[in-house]
Amino acid sequence: MELFHKLGDKAREIGGKARDIGENIGEKAKGVGGKALEITKRSGELIEITKLKYEISRLEKEMENNLSGLGLLVYQKYRGTEGQDEEIERLCKSTVKLEEDIKAAEAEIAKLSPKPPFCPDCKVELPQGGKFCSYCGKEILKDEEV
Repeated sequence: MELFHKLGDKAREIGGKARDIGENIGEKAKGVGGKALEITKRSGELIEITKLKYEISRLEKEMENNLSGLGLLVYQKYRGTEGQDEEIERLCKSTVKLEEDIKAAEAEIAKLSPKPPFCPDCKVELPQGGKFCSYCGKEILKDEEV
């Protein structure tokens, strides 16, 4: 009978350890899931930044074409060609709109781009995810990152 009690006690002990291991694995899985979600979010942001940079490049090329056309129209007007004023006005307005669109895209990129952390004591820029300043050794807390 005593043997059965010992076996029962061992079985409960093993069951308790298995439960602890299961809970530990569950907590680790939650942490990994959170990291995966963070990586997915960051990947989406990087894709959006790339799209915005491509759009800026396209807008800059269009603006370059406008400025080239403006130069030609102004030169033609200088040479005495009539009727250039409306086209010059249209290209000027279009170019101003392109400048505004480029600034808006650059502002969106700035919002999506992560800001590097700085040490609150010595103001040295730190690598992402750093926990201590590599210059002065101060511990960096999340709320201290700028």
